[in-house]
Amino acid sequence: MIVSPAGSGKSVVIAEIARLAAEKGGYILFTVHRKELVNQIKETFQQAGIPDQQTTIMTVGKIKNRLGQLPKPSLIITDETHHSLAKTYQKIYQFWDKVPRLGFTATPWRLSGEGLGRTYDDMVVGPQVQWLIDHHRLAPVKVFGAELGDQSVLRKSSTGDFTGSSLAEFEKTIDGGIVESWQKFAGNRKTIVYCSTVAFSKKVAEMFNQAGVPAAEADAKTPAKQREQVMSDFKSGKIQVLTNCDLISEGFNVPDCSCVVLLRPTKSLVLYIQQSMRCMRYQPGKQAVIIDQVRNFERFGLPTDNRHWTLKDRKKGKNTDNGPAVKTCPKCLLVMLSRLRKQNVKGRPKIRLRN
Repeated sequence: MIVSPAGSGKSVVIAEIARLAAEKGGYILFTVHRKELVNQIKETFQQAGIPDQQTTIMTVGKIKNRLGQLPKPSLIITDETHHSLAKTYQKIYQFWDKVPRLGFTATPWRLSGEGLGRTYDDMVVGPQVQWLIDHHRLAPVKVFGAELGDQSVLRKSSTGDFTGSSLAEFEKTIDGGIVESWQKFAGNRKTIVYCSTVAFSKKVAEMFNQAGVPAAEADAKTPAKQREQVMSDFKSGKIQVLTNCDLISEGFNVPDCSCVVLLRPTKSLVLYIQQSMRCMRYQPGKQAVIIDQVRNFERFGLPTDNRHWTLKDRKKGKNTDNGPAVKTCPKCLLVMLSRLRKQNVKGRPKIRLRN
């Protein structure tokens, strides 16, 4: 398993490994968990000069249903492999149990506490987020903690995250301030907004449109052609603000998106990192902005924190050893490391995930 932060160029590394395997006559099976990512990786493979006849790029569901029909691969590559403990993935791995597996993820962590050592023998960890920023591979980021809503209504589910019903109840407590905060902190940036429910996602898009900011909503139930048009309009700049409910996180590539608004509280470190870092893909001169209006940073720290991952199991529900030591400026709402935290660590701040 190869671990590298969101936006750090995993698809380029994957394509080069696949190219080298194909050059030796190998056949590569590439698995993704969402159909929206299939065309994106196909384009990357084509740009790398990998012959189509030596690859299968398909969602895990389709692969599982074609196990007796697809050519036997010489290498299985899994993107966003933190999902790979699911039964669908495991069925694929068991069917080709002698075929080498290579998995990529920015977040080798699960709410259940299960470690990915069940699927992988070893883990290779790439550079940390701050190193990538310092070396112009990710955009520098500012986080603003403009709190909205009443989180006392949130309730934890059996899976470990907040229940859908309590998230819907929480959204009802948000009374304005979304567009105003964006106007204050975003500086007219191209923006992705993350919501807890489809209904609220649509409502937020309408708020921006009423304020004269071109916005649109997309979700898993949006008709395919309409969703593709919305994505195309966002990438081209016709739409400035894209709102969604759990659709746009892993693998979504819009380099000139420079702002994320978080309206979805979560207890999932994976969801927090995948969503908050969507605005941090590198472009020269780019300054990314995260407007965390549900204060997820208080649960997980900053996206730039160094994180020490493990293949081992950990205690369910435990995110860090001591909790993130961050504070919010009462005047400008900029989120920063506390002085205590700076004194207690050498070099970059670190969050150690429990085994």
